[in-house]
Amino acid sequence: MSHIVVIGGGVVGIACALELQDDGHQVTVLEPGPIGEGASWASCGSIAVSEVIPLSKPGIMMKAPGWLLDPLGPLTLRASSALGVLPWFLRFAANARASRIKAISEDISALTLPSLADLQAMLARYGLSGLLRSTPVMELYDSPEELAHERGFHDMRRALGFQIDEISGQDAKEMEPSIAGDFSCATVFRDWRSVVDTKRFVTELHRVFTERGGTVKHARATGFLQNGSGAAGVRTESGETITGDQYVLAAGAWSKNLARDLGVSIQMEGVIGYQTSLTAPGVDVTHAMVYAKGGFGITPYESGLAVAGSIEFAGLDAEPNWKRAEILVEKAKRVLPGLRTEPAQRRIGRRPLTPDTKPIIGPAPGAANVILATGHGQLGLTLCATTGKLVRSLAAGRQPNIDMHAYRADRF
Repeated sequence: MSHIVVIGGGVVGIACALELQDDGHQVTVLEPGPIGEGASWASCGSIAVSEVIPLSKPGIMMKAPGWLLDPLGPLTLRASSALGVLPWFLRFAANARASRIKAISEDISALTLPSLADLQAMLARYGLSGLLRSTPVMELYDSPEELAHERGFHDMRRALGFQIDEISGQDAKEMEPSIAGDFSCATVFRDWRSVVDTKRFVTELHRVFTERGGTVKHARATGFLQNGSGAAGVRTESGETITGDQYVLAAGAWSKNLARDLGVSIQMEGVIGYQTSLTAPGVDVTHAMVYAKGGFGITPYESGLAVAGSIEFAGLDAEPNWKRAEILVEKAKRVLPGLRTEPAQRRIGRRPLTPDTKPIIGPAPGAANVILATGHGQLGLTLCATTGKLVRSLAAGRQPNIDMHAYRADRF
């Protein structure tokens, strides 16, 4: 039995840890923050299996210049970060070509097509199936033109094997009576799901991991010790060195700096997403929803109603701009006219986003005993179980059941 150190106890890290534990390894997880309060904590909580079109799709690219200059737009860039993320944006723009959109969508779908089944199997194995809702997710459109603009992307998703239905606004109202009555139309993502609560999702996985003998150390990794062929240990902020036979780098937005210590360049930026939890919303909602024009999601949780979205490029130590969260909540009243917006609890999460929207999964170049599992962007919750299975195979030297070439760290 080998000892594997997983750096990062977020949803991807703990899923990897559980899979490695099931394969007979001794596993230690390093997590610097409160359990369950990472990137997924501030997300929409959706298992977004058909969210395979890269962020660089043409509609976004046309709007991006104006958005980036608007500090309260759905995608914005803080001036203090502009120079540092320029190389990322150049690579991002290069992925806007139709051929790249198609290729990237196919690569992401190879991961997401089995993701719901992988997640359901993982939860069932640990007696946690109740953490996942059985209802699909809806996207709402103000006009037929909005849906027409997206229809080509929906057709691309259908061709890849995903289930998407178009319905009228009245049908959407019948499915979800609390929404406004004047939406023109909607799509129903039949194979999407949502979790009952993102924090409880992660904390329950941690509970199972520790009850089965796993170790969670509340420590912040600051770098690696190296030997001739890979990592010899992980340095922590307290000065301690944690050693293992293998290492899994699943530290989300912080993975880039840690990988640099191994001489590995990761093309990835940490972007801030905002979520507001409304604990007394005054409306009953049974489906998670996306408002197409607003670019945000609304999800029913056990603890209330979550309004989440936004992409803000800012440094890892940047303070949140809570005005962005407030604007999303105001826009949510368009979707739910009876919504009460107080009391409210606001959260942020830093999502690790690559220029091609694909995660980075595979061996670290030049570090034989380090596996990378990062860069999942907005798909960390969706892909956690699938990533765990892939990491389990890689750690054992087994060939994964999909071609891993598309997710290698040096693809850029």
